[in-house]
Amino acid sequence: MRYIIFLLAFFLLSFSHGSQSLGELTKAEQLIKKGQTKEALIILNEAVRKDPSNGQALRLLGDIYLLQRNYRLATLFLQQAIEKTKSPDENMYFDLAEAFHFRHQFEDAIENYKLSDPKGKKRASILSKIQQCEIGKALLSNPLEVKISNLGEKINSIHSELHPLVSADYTQLFFTRISENSPEVFQSFNKSNWEKAIPLPSPVNTDAGAICAGISVDGEVVYTIQPTGNGDIYVSDFKDGTWSKPKAFPYNSPKTESSVCLSSDGKKLFFVSDRNGQKDIFSCIKSAKGWTKPVRLGKNVNSGQDEESPWLDADGKYLYFSSKGHKGMGGFDIFKVELKNLSAEPENIGFPINSASDDMYYMLLPDEKTAFYSSFRDGGFGSQDIYSIRMSIEKSPQLKLFKGTVSEASGLPLDATVLITETETNQVVAKLKSHPETGTFVTMLQAFKNYTILVEKEGFLFYSDFIKLADGESVDLSREIKMQKLLPGVTLVLNNIFFDFGKSSLKKESSQELQRILLIMRQNAGIKAEISSHLNDTGIDEFSQKLSEHRAQAVMDYLVATGIKSNRLIAKGYGSTKPLSSAKTEQNNIANRRTEFKILSVQ
Repeated sequence: MRYIIFLLAFFLLSFSHGSQSLGELTKAEQLIKKGQTKEALIILNEAVRKDPSNGQALRLLGDIYLLQRNYRLATLFLQQAIEKTKSPDENMYFDLAEAFHFRHQFEDAIENYKLSDPKGKKRASILSKIQQCEIGKALLSNPLEVKISNLGEKINSIHSELHPLVSADYTQLFFTRISENSPEVFQSFNKSNWEKAIPLPSPVNTDAGAICAGISVDGEVVYTIQPTGNGDIYVSDFKDGTWSKPKAFPYNSPKTESSVCLSSDGKKLFFVSDRNGQKDIFSCIKSAKGWTKPVRLGKNVNSGQDEESPWLDADGKYLYFSSKGHKGMGGFDIFKVELKNLSAEPENIGFPINSASDDMYYMLLPDEKTAFYSSFRDGGFGSQDIYSIRMSIEKSPQLKLFKGTVSEASGLPLDATVLITETETNQVVAKLKSHPETGTFVTMLQAFKNYTILVEKEGFLFYSDFIKLADGESVDLSREIKMQKLLPGVTLVLNNIFFDFGKSSLKKESSQELQRILLIMRQNAGIKAEISSHLNDTGIDEFSQKLSEHRAQAVMDYLVATGIKSNRLIAKGYGSTKPLSSAKTEQNNIANRRTEFKILSVQ
């Protein structure tokens, strides 16, 4: 009798304990559904402590860590759950396969994907997952030589940071932060290192949120997704120290628009829209009347699944984008395709840039050695973080970054017009405005060509210069331009007056510069000026003196022949008596050989 009572008591105790355990697991499941994973973890860890063979608790722990992207712990607990469960179901094998997949343990992932679909009910989906693992194995066997670095706590947070966009001169970074409240556009400045990011002010960011979608080369135009409709593209300009009220892109649709990419010359625009049922990439061309009607890129770029974040490299050769539908390792992978051959199969840019997680918003700087993107990676600050990529392959980019500042002689910034012309074709390749607050400007120039620079501002003498890239040599591609007012005693160096070696006949490339001097003289009838010519020290003073006199006279003769009265001009040759620098270098020799325009009086 006592034995029967003992058995009954043991049975009731076990039943009570099992019911309590079952109730706790049900509570944990409900917490997980509500997103309260911290509370669920406490319950589940206690359940496993009391009963290490509790397969259901182990499984729920594995699923939580899988959700949190802690794939190491996810595989640990899911493997234990399968071992402790008498009849593991198909979903347990699938979850374990995904955990292995994200850890790049592709053979283990393939084995468990096969176990997750023994009856072939999800054959197409499982085959797709297995194909991703096979692609991953191939990419892992041939990794890229790159260094990937997290941008750190001044940029990244416990929230998701998306869509990094860096100005061509590497001074400004824009991105989106997704917090509990709403998405916001942030900005950081590079002063030896990236400074702590701050939100852009209203009207770019709104109470309802805003998403960073694209920027211009100089970072003074920003495209955002504003919460109108299902998400529309808007554009803001930075003028007079503030961001303008965003204006709607003319081709927004009732569906969702997202990422925007503007070519370095500002003539092509790419954006993403799901107006056709899934996210596709569209393109527009800049015309005299504005942007042309969007055209959907072909099916070789736009797959049957989502595409995102198009990015055209600086020289316009390759279009980069993220896709779920091309041959990737899983999630969004980054691909590239030649812009002139969009019918070709896009190329996966490789591991370790791409991973089994979502890798998106790739952008490559003009040096073609530094890139940025958003990714889920081990050791991050939270969800998606922003990373920089440093390429180890040395290559000479086809486009060069040209930047400068324009100011008065006192240093006060000027909003001047900067005109850059390619000398061989005489085609204007860039017409810029220097920033009114900082005087800065930035653009891209095609390598292996020569250019003339003209900077103009009303009330000031123009500035001219010459950039020689045709021979492929490394040259200084930055300028600190001091503009001079039309006052007596002011001297303008005419950098684009050219003569053949040892001769005084003007070359045809001098015509534009001469026309600018002619315009100054016509617009300011009271100006009297000296035209002077200077040479570097050749050791033959008499020859230098005579040649400089003849060259100065040649310039004066041109101006008189085109209508300027001779009594307004004086021609003088100074030989090598007034060098700008006495140091014997080739650069100084070039600077010393010059023609100058000096204002003698203004009536």
